[in-house]
Amino acid sequence: MYGYGYQNSGILKSSGGPALGPVNLVAPVISGTAERGETLSSTTGTWSGVGTITYAYQWKRDGANVSGATSASYLLLEADDNAFITCLITATDDEGSRSKISNTLGPVLGLPLNLAAPVLSGTETIGEILSTTNGTWQGKETITFAYQWRRDLANIGGATSNTYELVDADYQTTIDCVVTATNTFGSAAQDSNDSALIAGITPSISGVPTFAGTEQVGETLTATATSTLGRPIPSRTWKWQISNDGVSGWADISGATSITYLLDAADENKYVRVVQIETNGVGSDSANSAASGQIAAIPSFTGLLDTYPSAAAAYSLRQLRTAYSGDAIRVRRASDNTELNIGFVANELDTSSLTTFASGTDAFVTTWYDQSGSSINLLQTTATLQPKIVSSGSVITQGSKSAIEFLGGQLIGNTFATKSQPISIFATSKNSSASFGGAFGDNLQQANRVGVGYYFIASGVGNVTVDAENSNNIITSFIANGSSSKTRINNGTQLTGDAATQTQGGLFIGGGSYFGYMTGFFQEYVQWDSNQLSNEVGIRTNMNDYYGIY
Repeated sequence: MYGYGYQNSGILKSSGGPALGPVNLVAPVISGTAERGETLSSTTGTWSGVGTITYAYQWKRDGANVSGATSASYLLLEADDNAFITCLITATDDEGSRSKISNTLGPVLGLPLNLAAPVLSGTETIGEILSTTNGTWQGKETITFAYQWRRDLANIGGATSNTYELVDADYQTTIDCVVTATNTFGSAAQDSNDSALIAGITPSISGVPTFAGTEQVGETLTATATSTLGRPIPSRTWKWQISNDGVSGWADISGATSITYLLDAADENKYVRVVQIETNGVGSDSANSAASGQIAAIPSFTGLLDTYPSAAAAYSLRQLRTAYSGDAIRVRRASDNTELNIGFVANELDTSSLTTFASGTDAFVTTWYDQSGSSINLLQTTATLQPKIVSSGSVITQGSKSAIEFLGGQLIGNTFATKSQPISIFATSKNSSASFGGAFGDNLQQANRVGVGYYFIASGVGNVTVDAENSNNIITSFIANGSSSKTRINNGTQLTGDAATQTQGGLFIGGGSYFGYMTGFFQEYVQWDSNQLSNEVGIRTNMNDYYGIY
């Protein structure tokens, strides 16, 4: 046995003892840059032996032979990324072989390799900002980093910086960030630690809500919210409350949970307030408005027909008598031809329901309901002849009051018996075209007509006196009573006309085949089958007090 302490080749002498071979005096040395694509080289080291010494090379990757790598140099490959490289030198002389391992180079820098995961930190509450480190990486320089934040492992669109502001959608989810390291060889990714479930912020209302509107039965109050904090963004609800004294004993009003509240008879002489409620998944907060004043009763209402009863036919866009509980008009929506009855609110046309129904389009009148009790409704089933009440979502008006616009059409009474004089007619209308056309009367024949309109026709057989065209909104009164017939406008201007001695046939508004069709506006038509001469001034005054025409 030889005591050199070197690795031998394993070749045995014929006598059975260990083989002799070169003795390594200086270990082999590999040199070069430990980076993919670079070439390493190895010395043989220094050896002592018998005869000629030859050398063999075997490169190793993490201690395992690299197939085919048996020359003095070695080109580092992708497979060597992050590995440690050595070279085994085997020296052979006349007596045998011995081997010696080189020094170690590495790790080989190649594709980025994560050594320590990125670390997420920050306050894990909506509205706060989280940040992430890059983690620790090795690989060929230069390494750049990209970020993708995830919510419950799903990518968050646009969240690609090393910080992320938590939003409402993150509530009760877990957040992490995937860091991608990239160099010239490619990319590798590593996710950070996960956050805890993201917390929210309990809603907090600042200030108090308010409301506006007339504090009177029949009027609508509308609430306005005050500012609110809270994450996720809270959902808002309302409730209206009532109190006998406006200080204590507040009680919820059943069903009053919208932003508006229509005061009804139960609220008379009481006090109301609105409660703003903000709620999210974390909790809720509420704030009370100040109390209203004492809710007033509906002002006493006396309609035109309460003062001057017994009308034969009555059509208006205001309520004409206290006992009338029907609707004002029936309308057709142009966009889909759906129809709806429109009634009154606080004795006036319910324009809120009308505009909501019209939904930004036009609406036309198919029926104008008779408020007299005679049920002589005015109808028009032909769409092209129906007058308009809403234009592009806005209610048509004359002055400050709603009006029906006739555009070459008419509304016809569904039943109207022949009427003998005396007959009294009062109406508000406005001409908007120079074309001749009757405003209202009968649509049967010249000899059977009562016509009063924007041309103010007083009828006779074969001779009709027509006042000059008037494009202003006016009140017309026409009393047909033989030789004492009178036609006046506004506060009493007398129009010239023949005695009207004929009977009245069918009723229409908006003109007809004999007169021509009207282009203009109507707001009210009331007819009595009696002589209303003594009430003429009072009726005209009532109309003017409402419409403000003169």
